[in-house]
Amino acid sequence: MESLQEYFDLSISKDKMSASLDVKQEYQPDELTAEMLLNWLKENNVQFGFDHTVIDHVVSEYNLGIYPVEVAKGIEPVHGEDGQIEFLCERTDALDLDEKRNFRDIKKIPSLKEDEKIARIIEPTKGKPGRNILDKALPAKNGKPLLIRAGKNVRYDENTNMFHATAVGQLSVGPKVINVFDTHEVSGDLSMKTGNVKFVGSVIIRGNVPDGYRVEAEGDVHIYGLVEAGHIEAGGNVIISEGIAGLKKGTIKSGGDITINYINQANVQAGKNIVVQNSIMHSTCVAKEHIYCKSGNIVGGSCSAGMTIEAKDIGNKMDTKTEIAIGINQEQFQLENQLNLAKKTLENDLEKLNKLGNGLEKKAQSSNGLSSKERILLLKQRNSVQLTEAKLEKVEQQIASLHVEIGEEDKARLMVKGTLYPNVDLCFGKYQKTTLNVQKFTQVYIEDGEITSQPL
Repeated sequence: MESLQEYFDLSISKDKMSASLDVKQEYQPDELTAEMLLNWLKENNVQFGFDHTVIDHVVSEYNLGIYPVEVAKGIEPVHGEDGQIEFLCERTDALDLDEKRNFRDIKKIPSLKEDEKIARIIEPTKGKPGRNILDKALPAKNGKPLLIRAGKNVRYDENTNMFHATAVGQLSVGPKVINVFDTHEVSGDLSMKTGNVKFVGSVIIRGNVPDGYRVEAEGDVHIYGLVEAGHIEAGGNVIISEGIAGLKKGTIKSGGDITINYINQANVQAGKNIVVQNSIMHSTCVAKEHIYCKSGNIVGGSCSAGMTIEAKDIGNKMDTKTEIAIGINQEQFQLENQLNLAKKTLENDLEKLNKLGNGLEKKAQSSNGLSSKERILLLKQRNSVQLTEAKLEKVEQQIASLHVEIGEEDKARLMVKGTLYPNVDLCFGKYQKTTLNVQKFTQVYIEDGEITSQPL
């Protein structure tokens, strides 16, 4: 049989994961063998994933109806699953984003008994590499470990990977720590009589937080009323039944979720989600996971979330400049850049110190030896190496921790269930775009390295 090129067309997919065969002209099966076809495929760079059943069919009979036919297929890599936590106790503070919430109600704080099981860690799994039809390995990502530790009144059993309560109290789950706290309650508004509140546990305020007052808690903060230009900080979750009128001075900072009626001229930061019943107006909001503003709008200021932002409207008819950043926490991204610069500086310093030490060690072994000044210099060099290595290790640990927290661009989504107005600056990591036209019922995401939108 003459060259197979005269009888067949070979198509290799762009991702090099599939090879298909098409027929140009009729051939005689008795003149074609599987070995001949395999050798021809290999000559044309197909080296792996042959479908021998299909190849045998091709060489056994001429059947125009089967073409084009896939003769080789690669193996996709299987990425490992991230570590997870499974809670073994009741978590009535868990945020149900699909549930219709009454923002006038206070969230029940879950309580635990001594030695009660709280949760267990599920370890991450390893990825399985793949291979394309060119016989090139395709690496797989291993799952990321879950970074969470035992905090106050909690112990961790390494043998069972379980967290246990060591005292009776209320459960508070932050992004990196599990605590069991007592609760402090204020029966009305904060005032000169109560002063500022700072407590190691959770705090309940059955009134308002006036201008200038501070509430700080290592656990959760629950406020029935309004927050004016005050400061609220919690290691756990924050619930405010009314809202915050910040007058450009008010702040809310939470290690977990922030659930609130409205946000106006305030700075709000959440370690997990920000859930707003109505609107976000001229404020700076940062959530490491999601921002939900389902029945209201986002106008002015900036909102940044690691994964998704959802709102009814974004911007307004006046084309008020509004900034939206998704897929990356801007604050964490800037910190990572600073840490990478610090790492590079420390690595350069370590290289210079090692070069100096090697020169002194070499001279020490020579017949002349080291002078007294050089011996002192060698001792200082060794001490500097130890200090620099310790600093470098700490910076690398911080960078590794940030990789868990920063969102991924390919999973980022902006969902607008009403109107996306012009003059909204969109930022998906390194990709940026400003809206020029009115868009209705749309979602925005990254596709093929570009900011893309399509109807919901």
